[in-house]
Order: sequence, then structure tokens, then C-alpha cells
Amino acid sequence: MRRSLWALAGAALLVAVPATAQDLYIGTAEIRNDQVILVRCDLAANRYVLRDRDGEGEKPVAALHEKLRTLKAPVYVEVIGQYAEIEGEDGNALDVIGLENLTAGKSCHLIDALGSK
Repeated sequence: MRRSLWALAGAALLVAVPATAQDLYIGTAEIRNDQVILVRCDLAANRYVLRDRDGEGEKPVAALHEKLRTLKAPVYVEVIGQYAEIEGEDGNALDVIGLENLTAGKSCHLIDALGSK
């Protein structure tokens, strides 16, 4: 009986807390139309608009926007974020939780690897 109550309480907590799906997105960052864009290192080179999350004190995308002005392209970055569709457009966005391993002059795109010998 006691075990059942604990299981029920645990299940209630899981239902009460909204789950957010976050993932790691690897690519290069660039500025286009005053937005920070991640060009993902996959065969399709998918593009995502990077956005700071609403209500968060930390603004990693705003800080990245400033850094990109001075860093040598390409700029490699690993983005921890949550996928979002851009309303009214056929576009993708990432609500950024964090940025890791920002490296200027580094690319992860296959076309760049094949072009350099």
C-alpha cells in the first residue's frame, strides 16, 4: 500500500510539471538580417533563428550577437535549446538555454572539410 502511494505521488508530480524537450544543436553561427542564425552541421545544413528565452535574466544570444561582430568566421558553436516553429513563416527557431564551445575559425560542415586539402 505504501509503495502504491509513493508511485501515485511520483506520477502526479510528473504530470504537474510541464516537460520541455531540449537538445544539442551543433553548427556555425552567423548574423543575417540582424538575427543570429545557426547553420546546423547536417547534410541539409538546416538553419535556425537563435532566440533568447522569454523571462530569463541571462541573454546568451544577445551576447553571441555582439561577439560575432569581432570573431573570424566561421564560428563553431554548440547550442543547447528547445525547438520552436516561427509563426507565420516557414522557419525554425531555437529558444536557447545555453551556448558551449564557441570557437572562431572552426567549421563542422562537410563541404568545408572537402574543400580544404
